[in-house]
Amino acid sequence: MSIHYSLDYYLRTGYLPILDRFRRDDISIELECFIGIDVCFPLHNVLDMTAQSLDVTWNALKEYVDKALHIITEQYREELDIENYDKFRDVDKEIIREIKSQLTLIPPACYPIYIITVGEGYDEKVVYIGKTSSKNHRFTGGHSAALKLHDPIYDGMMKHIYFGTVTFIDNDKEYMPLEFIQPYEDALNLLDNLEAGLIFNLKPDLNRTHRSRNNAKYDIVVNIENYSSRSNLLHNKQVYIQK
Repeated sequence: MSIHYSLDYYLRTGYLPILDRFRRDDISIELECFIGIDVCFPLHNVLDMTAQSLDVTWNALKEYVDKALHIITEQYREELDIENYDKFRDVDKEIIREIKSQLTLIPPACYPIYIITVGEGYDEKVVYIGKTSSKNHRFTGGHSAALKLHDPIYDGMMKHIYFGTVTFIDNDKEYMPLEFIQPYEDALNLLDNLEAGLIFNLKPDLNRTHRSRNNAKYDIVVNIENYSSRSNLLHNKQVYIQK
């Protein structure tokens, strides 16, 4: 099973991210980007997946970290002293427990990329790639790709949807979850670039935008890791996105 380098993961290990230090310019192209796929549903059960939104997760994460830092400085009278830290500040376990007690719900890892497939086993193939950047569930009321799957050529074929987290690596080999990257516009641009590059390289049947034209603006090497129990679809697949 994949490790989510989420806020919860870092709190459990005794660290709080200093979000202002997570910048696009720190991303190392040579050390790549990882898409961790570990959620999969039959397409007709997609509404069982909580609606995902980079926007909502990014803002919830920033609010939580700001409040946690306030607890450290106001309640425990500790100096942040962040000039002596890079991307993470170590925090005493007692303070971590207090932060979790007061703030309760920790923003979960974001799943900003989804992949729709048809078929089974070696015959399973990607037919659509999208980004979950909507605050409302994109499949409520009918998704264009799901509607296109009613085409008779897909009759009798299993249809699934996979969701993946996105993590970059900086020049110091530190993990940088997409939802940590500041400002939000840079995180969104990276997601747009990732979607465009994946579609252009993998050419899913049902995508129209980006399929025949390379709209990527940044070079990035993407490693896809599939830890779902459904299949090994795209596992260890490497995609070279070039502008």
